[in-house]
Amino acid sequence: MEEKTINLSAESDKEKEVSFGKFKSAEELLKAYNALQSEFTKRSQKLAELEQTKAADEWEGQVEEFVKRYPVAERYADELAREIANDEKYKDKENKLESALLNVLSEKVKTAEEMATDETVIDKVLSAEENRERVINEYLEKFRRNATPATLPKGGAIPVTPPAVAKNIKEAGEIAIKIFQM
Repeated sequence: MEEKTINLSAESDKEKEVSFGKFKSAEELLKAYNALQSEFTKRSQKLAELEQTKAADEWEGQVEEFVKRYPVAERYADELAREIANDEKYKDKENKLESALLNVLSEKVKTAEEMATDETVIDKVLSAEENRERVINEYLEKFRRNATPATLPKGGAIPVTPPAVAKNIKEAGEIAIKIFQM
């Protein structure tokens, strides 16, 4: 585009010579300027769209690589997305995915004591046949270790004689000794 030049003659203020370069009038120059401005705006918008698309593609590539390195992240994809979207601390971090994963996992991790009281965990553990068998066997083993009380005298015969009634302390002691020896 040629430069516009304005020549003012020093001799007379009435005589002004204005050049609009390749344009014949100021209106044509204004129209060309507006068209140029419109085209510039369109191109700027298109460039911004392309940059966003490129940034989205780069982000998807980073996420795919991250999931390859940390497969557990795929299970928590929704939580990770919410964590990154809702927290300003991840905006400029280079390792935002790792930081978000650590935060999400730290909320999910439970101690053994917490898991032992969690109904979902208990149901899951007991749904496995081998776990149920183990619990039942340990319960039965506890009873096997305890000696069963003697209910019948030696030989398994039930006495048909009436019970002995002690007349004094000495007889009561003898009867007790006989009972314990059976």
